[in-house]
Amino acid sequence: MKRRSFVRGSVGLATGIAVAGCLGFGGDNAPPPRKAKVFENVDFSGTTMEIELHPSPEVESRAEEGQSDLGAVAASLAPVGVARAAKGAGKRGAGGYSSAPRGRHGWAVWHGGNYADDWRDDHRDELVMYSAAIATLGFAYLGSDNAYENDPPGPGPDDVSWDRTWDDPGEGETLTVDIAEVTSGSSPNEGWYRVGTELVSADGDLNFGWQAADFEVEKEGNWVMDKAWHVKPRV
Repeated sequence: MKRRSFVRGSVGLATGIAVAGCLGFGGDNAPPPRKAKVFENVDFSGTTMEIELHPSPEVESRAEEGQSDLGAVAASLAPVGVARAAKGAGKRGAGGYSSAPRGRHGWAVWHGGNYADDWRDDHRDELVMYSAAIATLGFAYLGSDNAYENDPPGPGPDDVSWDRTWDDPGEGETLTVDIAEVTSGSSPNEGWYRVGTELVSADGDLNFGWQAADFEVEKEGNWVMDKAWHVKPRV
């Protein structure tokens, strides 16, 4: 079946409110960012970003067959004003970068921290690592360093206008995009770029929603990636 034809599980309002409560939104028991294997490597050659996908993508979730991902359900119920207020908190583009925990690529993990291991120990029986597939991959220029620092977007697609999208990219496939083609002017723009992925289960029955990797790109003789944030929803 086509990966984009997954069943979007429906959850009643009362159930959704209960889910949001158990996720601890706004409290001290908020879960950590989910674990996932999506990218094998992201690099530059000239002005071209090379995006190598993982050959066996996985994603951590508390969802069960027949329902949408719990994190995606709860996030969809959060008031828009709350979500927008949380976006810029922490000045993601600058102050928090040096002290943020790092993932397996060495990228900083948004909302990561030492609390993650303790939380997972307390919820071990709820967590499953699913084989995943990428239903959609998107690429976008987010703006200057100052713009990103003041209002960094969350992991979902609603706050991003994609410059390029690919449907159903293959496992282990390498995709390329020339940043000179997605920015205005005669040369590429320095600033922040996003690679976002919409993940579903390998059989297409579960929708895990979106996560993203944000890269600060600078011209230092050659074009290089100076900083990187992994922006993932809470598990």
